[in-house]
Amino acid sequence: MSEQIGEAKYKDSKNKNLKIEKIIYEPKEQKLFVNENLHFCGVSEAVWEYKIGGYQVLDKYLKSHKGEEIDHAHFSRVIQTLHRSLEIEKQIAKVKL
Repeated sequence: MSEQIGEAKYKDSKNKNLKIEKIIYEPKEQKLFVNENLHFCGVSEAVWEYKIGGYQVLDKYLKSHKGEEIDHAHFSRVIQTLHRSLEIEKQIAKVKL
């Protein structure tokens, strides 16, 4: 079974650390780490770099909640929403006026 966009995964299932500690994005693997153990899968570079109001959405969210426990279900939905927004923007760009 393939990984879902924004799916939360642990390197070590015994360590369920939810704290946002160190944000690392790995573009080749499309993984966004919030600490050494917890990462989100299927985060494309376009989603990671997506900006609203001049702010990189995912980076801004994580930095503003650093030290807190992440609600990974909510954060997964944010990732999926940004992914879908990019798909819709591509469709809109094809519309000829």
